[in-house]
Amino acid sequence: MKSWKRLGDLLLEVVIAVVVVTAGIIYVVEHPTADQHWDIIALLGNTAIVFGFLISWFRDAWKSLFFWSVIVLLLLGHMALYLLVLHHIQEWPLTYYVLFNTGELVLFTPIIRKLVSKHPDNP
Repeated sequence: MKSWKRLGDLLLEVVIAVVVVTAGIIYVVEHPTADQHWDIIALLGNTAIVFGFLISWFRDAWKSLFFWSVIVLLLLGHMALYLLVLHHIQEWPLTYYVLFNTGELVLFTPIIRKLVSKHPDNP
């Protein structure tokens, strides 16, 4: 039964990814001369990947308000740091996002696990 649930989750993730990529392609085709702000688009994609994994990994804590508070604080810190970096560095290769995604997941996972598991709000 659990494998069907995981298959359903995977299917939903694929559908969301296809919709987002298709919408992006349609926008670029319809507005070829518009400034696309690729640095912000890459940041949003990176943020969706990192926090999408974190949220899915801690499914058992979704009912906890404290969990969502920790996620929001990590998200705000993530965005502030990346916006500061992007403001000072004009050319930020996508390869760096892969490296930093891994680092953030390695750093954030034990933080969330430790904070959420010890909090009385955790179901």
